[in-house]
Amino acid sequence: MAQFKENTEYIGSPCVKICKYKKDFMDGNVCIGCFREQFEITNWVKMSNSEKQLVIEDTIERKKEFLKNHV
Repeated sequence: MAQFKENTEYIGSPCVKICKYKKDFMDGNVCIGCFREQFEITNWVKMSNSEKQLVIEDTIERKKEFLKNHV
């Protein structure tokens, strides 16, 4: 059986130093700078690379949703 090997490459934080929230976007629970939820921001350093990659994929979708409705 093949074993899953964790990607060991460094995945940097998607933080862009613009920490802002809009109440009308995802109930104000997502930063509109990096498009992460508060939980994802505070736990970033504890996450595995696989978890970080999932968060990054989610941020891409959140940003698309934000731009579709707020620009």
